[in-house]
Amino acid sequence: MPNTTLLALRGLLATVSAACLLAVSATPAQAAPAPVDALVAVEAALRPAAMPIGAKTAESAAIAIGKIVEGAPRYNYFPRSILLTEGVTQPFLYDTAAADCLPSGFGSDDYSVGIAQAIAGPAVDQSLPVPVIPPGTVNVFFSAMNTAMSSPNQADNLEVAWLNLNTLQSGRAPMFQERPADYIVTLSNTIATGHGTIVFVVFGSVLDDTSRALPPCEYAPVVGVVQA
Repeated sequence: MPNTTLLALRGLLATVSAACLLAVSATPAQAAPAPVDALVAVEAALRPAAMPIGAKTAESAAIAIGKIVEGAPRYNYFPRSILLTEGVTQPFLYDTAAADCLPSGFGSDDYSVGIAQAIAGPAVDQSLPVPVIPPGTVNVFFSAMNTAMSSPNQADNLEVAWLNLNTLQSGRAPMFQERPADYIVTLSNTIATGHGTIVFVVFGSVLDDTSRALPPCEYAPVVGVVQA
């Protein structure tokens, strides 16, 4: 990983560490949350992920950091392809970004904002192939703003890694289109994490299905702390 990428990612982790502590202390837990130093937890989740880092990851991280530092409002977006009839969503700690991957009409704002959220079971989402999200599992979903129409045949390279801070179990899984096609790319996966405080990191890239000759949107890693 290039030094500039390491510096950008370390800066991103340092920026969100205080917010991570607040999220762990303020979110009602269904299982007793593990005592955790936020930065240590996030680094522990990132290390085993062995993330594929693209050429634009550092630039993407710099955009995400800049938005956090300037206090830019987060996107208020919820995919219309999600039909949640039971349960609640838990947002990740910040919005991420992917640099220089949108059509020329966006001008200097040619980056995509990435929004990650999670639904911890028990929950019911009527849009899933299996609507029930059981206890001890978490559906993680990621929306790539200003990209057009997800497709099950698309070669998106987006993944989620996780660490259960109570049990120290961990894992990694691909994210894919398991819900009906939306008007932007929304990818997800339901992960059997067990109960506890779960640190997730979503990373990788998304393709714009309707654009031509555009590079993949390479997102800076986005971290979430979820009570399951």
